[in-house]
Amino acid sequence: MSDMSEDLQTNRLKELKETALPCFQCGVCSSSCPVFRVSPELNPRVSVDSIISRGKVPSEGNEWLCAYCLMCDQRCPMGVSLAEILMVIKNISAKEGQAPPDVIESAESLMADGCQSPISSRSEKQREDMGLPKLPRADPEDVKMLFRATGAAEVLELNRSTSGEASE
Repeated sequence: MSDMSEDLQTNRLKELKETALPCFQCGVCSSSCPVFRVSPELNPRVSVDSIISRGKVPSEGNEWLCAYCLMCDQRCPMGVSLAEILMVIKNISAKEGQAPPDVIESAESLMADGCQSPISSRSEKQREDMGLPKLPRADPEDVKMLFRATGAAEVLELNRSTSGEASE
């Protein structure tokens, strides 16, 4: 990572810490989280605590389990936007080459086909039967252009290379 990128990450972590400071660790976010109920390794409270107490992104990578349902945000008595904090943590870890393989695969699929998952023939038939128009299809070249313009192509490439090193 370049010095400029490190400075940007450091500043972003400082901003996250400021955002998270009102948190007094009541646990409402965790008890509200539907993912935490089935995967206790995603404990939103612990992620916030890591940012506040250590000034670091949690190293476990559990932020990727967040479904971004916003229940934690809606129920936080201090108005801390934990879902946003988790999203920033995901972005930071992706820029460090730490995105999980399934996220990399999804991004590759999006770039290749212009969609996350193909539209099934059954769905197309149901839409036709209901008199609905066909769903528009994204042009993969447009998606690639967006990936390049936003820097997502660079992040994807970084994660491809780091996931390739991990699997070798």
